[in-house]
Amino acid sequence: MRKALLALVLLGSPLAHSAEHKIAIPSDSKAEYTVLTKGENDGLKTIVTKREGSSGVSYSERAYDCVNRTVKYLGSGDSLEQMKSSPADQNMSDIVPGSIADYVGNEACK
Repeated sequence: MRKALLALVLLGSPLAHSAEHKIAIPSDSKAEYTVLTKGENDGLKTIVTKREGSSGVSYSERAYDCVNRTVKYLGSGDSLEQMKSSPADQNMSDIVPGSIADYVGNEACK
């Protein structure tokens, strides 16, 4: 019983959502995407991803309105520091089906 309770607590904790894992992006199949963190801010789901491809490594933080299927960049750059210091988009944009934002959004909105 104690083990079951501990497992339930861990699954519901914020740490359970911060474990790094790979996601497949068919529209950018030559790159490898890793989810670094997931969260929530002002009712929007947030996600930080790392992209490794032939052009190098880049990081992006996006905010998703899962109900209205819109997204905006909160930051992007070649390092986490650059991502955090880059300006956020002012407005949300519609998500194009099959786009990178669509696949990342599916992960963010889980």
